[in-house]
Amino acid sequence: MNIRQQLPLEQQFELQVFESQVKDLSQEDAHQLLIQMREAMLHQTVTFREMLKDAWGIGQNVDGVSNLLTDS
Repeated sequence: MNIRQQLPLEQQFELQVFESQVKDLSQEDAHQLLIQMREAMLHQTVTFREMLKDAWGIGQNVDGVSNLLTDS
């Protein structure tokens, strides 16, 4: 299955532009680009996780729950 064909046209075009930009990178530049991309992916993961926690209310009102448990 070709993942590229499942992408919207805008993302297919973006990928094609990226391919043409990185085609002539040196090995050192490619290495640095991969590191930067991995850092961005990790940041994105953390950001999505925090957004979901906020949206789902995970970790909120922890003090209120502890107070209820200690008051009993």
